[in-house]
Amino acid sequence: MSMKRINRLANKGEWPEFYAFLKIIEQKKLPAANKNLEIINNKSFVFYKVIREEDGLTKIYDLSDSSTDIIITDQTGAILKKIPNSDLKSKTLKIFDKIKSGKKTFQIQEAEDLMTEMLCEKVKADNSKKSDITAIIYDRISETMPKLGFSVKSMIGGASTLLNAGKTTNFIFKVRNFKGDIKKINAIKTRSKIRDRLSEIISHGGSLTFSAVSNKKFESNLKSIDTAFPKFISQMLLDFFLGKASLVQDLVKILSQNHELKKEFELSLSSYELKIKLFLDAIALGMVPKIEWEGLSESDGGYIIVKRDGEVICYHSYNRDEFKSYLYENTKFESASSTRHNYGFLYEKDGELFFNLNLQIRFIK
Repeated sequence: MSMKRINRLANKGEWPEFYAFLKIIEQKKLPAANKNLEIINNKSFVFYKVIREEDGLTKIYDLSDSSTDIIITDQTGAILKKIPNSDLKSKTLKIFDKIKSGKKTFQIQEAEDLMTEMLCEKVKADNSKKSDITAIIYDRISETMPKLGFSVKSMIGGASTLLNAGKTTNFIFKVRNFKGDIKKINAIKTRSKIRDRLSEIISHGGSLTFSAVSNKKFESNLKSIDTAFPKFISQMLLDFFLGKASLVQDLVKILSQNHELKKEFELSLSSYELKIKLFLDAIALGMVPKIEWEGLSESDGGYIIVKRDGEVICYHSYNRDEFKSYLYENTKFESASSTRHNYGFLYEKDGELFFNLNLQIRFIK
């Protein structure tokens, strides 16, 4: 089976997906990790096969053989190629060094050569797919070997986003009792213009009350966590843009101290933590704003993380609580472009005044 040469360009956030694929092929397993990204001794996940679907073709990398060969088959089991595994470790290390030193979008010749040798067409999975790597692993509980999807995140370079901003992630607030000038508020162009506009609205008697999520499917997805969950997230969002905190765990603490919510829901800090962890876990493993979520994880295998030192770790259902804690303690709210995502200004609709805020969540490391 021959392959044409393709110049494959990818950025620092995309190349690690191929690197993680290589580490699985090389090691045939990945270590489990705790919430601090530290390897849990004597706990790992054994990979028997890795499945790549590219351009309508399915290629299976069979790791179950005890030999050092990499056996590549098609979906019928017919062998496409056998490759010695003996020098894969050194090749993978060279590729990792090139990823670390790469700038913007770049090519890695060593990866080009290895992809051609291993019948790989693409650096990463299609953006439409939530899972980046599909594999068959050994489930020690059921003693079965299910086919599972894994999402890959990299700590090389800048911190990646957990939830990308979009017009679908806008939250609509109704503004009441505002006594100022709408044009003057919207004309504020400071570096912290959203916070400054909010402060001016409040200083002129205005109060903001959550009205709705702009995208009804996203609102429905949030309500699947808890019927009041959109209200909880909207309050965290308002607190963030008012400059009270940015870390998720700090915003949740502030949320638990909100007097109005205390009177209405009587929830403890631990109750809010549980709901937010469920939300972050859902976002990480399947929920997207514009598609109705049925509670199923597309990345049903879990999460694979490429650390800065090249170590590749895995969160699976067996250490799902550690994964949720990792998400909770390592994410933050951040402001995306207000122009691109159409938020952060006063506007009138049907005789009432509104102000939108946008939700984007990023890893802190």
